[in-house]
Amino acid sequence: MFIFFPLCVLLTIGLTLDTTQTKSVREQRNLEIFSPYFWTQSEQLEKYISDHLPSRSKLIDFYFESGLGYDLGTKDRIIGKENFVFYTASYHRNIKPLSIYQNSYLLTSEQTNLLQKNVQKIAGFAKEHNIKVYFMIPPETSRVYHKWMPDYILRENNPSVLKQVETALQDIVTVVPIEKHLISQARSQFPLIYKTDTHWSEDGAFEAYKLLMKAIQKDFKDIRAVTPDDYHIERTQKVWSPYQYVQKPYFYDGNTYLNGLDYGKTQYQHYIYKDKAALKINRDVQFRFSDYEKGAPYRAYIIGDSFSYYMLPFLMPTFSHIRMHRFNENGDTGIRWQEREKELADDKIDILILSISSQKLEELMRYF
Repeated sequence: MFIFFPLCVLLTIGLTLDTTQTKSVREQRNLEIFSPYFWTQSEQLEKYISDHLPSRSKLIDFYFESGLGYDLGTKDRIIGKENFVFYTASYHRNIKPLSIYQNSYLLTSEQTNLLQKNVQKIAGFAKEHNIKVYFMIPPETSRVYHKWMPDYILRENNPSVLKQVETALQDIVTVVPIEKHLISQARSQFPLIYKTDTHWSEDGAFEAYKLLMKAIQKDFKDIRAVTPDDYHIERTQKVWSPYQYVQKPYFYDGNTYLNGLDYGKTQYQHYIYKDKAALKINRDVQFRFSDYEKGAPYRAYIIGDSFSYYMLPFLMPTFSHIRMHRFNENGDTGIRWQEREKELADDKIDILILSISSQKLEELMRYF
């Protein structure tokens, strides 16, 4: 009995398992294969049975449509429609990308008060030194490309944290909302984001730049914004940064099936400024400087993260001088506002741009 009964159970299970599937397109992974040594590898046998249960896909549908979970292509990213990759793991403090998408992360009243207090400190210094301040939030890519997210990932009926922050700061600094415009321009041909990365492409950065310049031109009417006619635009399947190094699709967990997804049909647009030789660019570890004699006679300073890099090819030829502080480069350095005050005063800055992406909003709620 001790041998016969377990064998009958295993035989019954074996007859009902769907062994025709070897890959899960939805989960972007290979399914577990059967091992003839299952009596010594119970964990592998358990995974095999789980991967080949009859009606498994319907059970998964029920789980995700019930709102109990969300579907991961791997442990820290979701594979969306048309093979868009959306990241769920956060490498910066506590704000998770998925919670931003689902509107489940919102500021507490204490956080809102601290945010307003810190930005008021910036605005007060700027007013004393006749500096105009512009604030923008590069949105999480899943918010811009929400139509490409899997349908079974549900969103809560809350205002987004982006809208919450913009509302809290609108009476303190000039807020430049960009999410709604980017959503309206979202497309799979020449995407506004890189399909395998967390950042916007040069097209996405250019759309954000145009909205930023509309706000700046209300105060500085003699500033000319650059246009596509000022650039040579190359169409390429390569992913370019503002400084022209190539980024390839990357995945940390070595999932070979995920790496095999077809991205070859996706093209991006690379902007090369026609008068690039006249730009005097100085780069060191923490800062970026640019001088351009033909730019508008104003000096700008941008405090931001990696999203801001993608706007630099458009900001550098706009102003006679621009300087950038990336607050999360080479470790968690933070904004360090007291240091920025000295630089803004010494550089005689006219325009300060705060560009804090949605995952890094906590930078404005830290002591700085």
